[in-house]
Amino acid sequence: MTPIRADLHRRRLWSDRAATDPILVIAAIAVSLVLLVGGSFAVTGMMNNGKDLNAKSDLDKIATAETAAQASDQSYLGWASDGVSGVLSNTDGDGLFLNERAVGFTLSPGTRAAVRANATSWVAGAQSATGTVFWRSSKSSKIYTETIPSSAYDASLTLPPVAG
Repeated sequence: MTPIRADLHRRRLWSDRAATDPILVIAAIAVSLVLLVGGSFAVTGMMNNGKDLNAKSDLDKIATAETAAQASDQSYLGWASDGVSGVLSNTDGDGLFLNERAVGFTLSPGTRAAVRANATSWVAGAQSATGTVFWRSSKSSKIYTETIPSSAYDASLTLPPVAG
């Protein structure tokens, strides 16, 4: 190796061009942490949204079961479940709960639901696992969040207790 080449080779080995810049490492760690924290908040939000959608879907299932009960028995059925220990009240003339009839349903995990009914109408509430309460009645297919206007359900009915 010529002296000039040897000198160039030594300069390349001793230069810091190939060294890792500590500022870049710190910046990369900071960016990674920001993405990790932001991602965890996004996942939590999506899970809560899914739980709320499950409660709304449960109200749709209850509406379908109530329509079937009215068609077969000419009366709607009251019903309640705490979402943990199962159905708590009200059977039809055959001793079946609303969710056990020919058109039955299963509540989503963590959802509490209740129905107040009479011969001509019903009002139902469902509390999702996030704590948000949703309402629906036989007067409309619209699902209300937290409160339901008195004009949206039969005045002879009281709202069922769903919040836990």
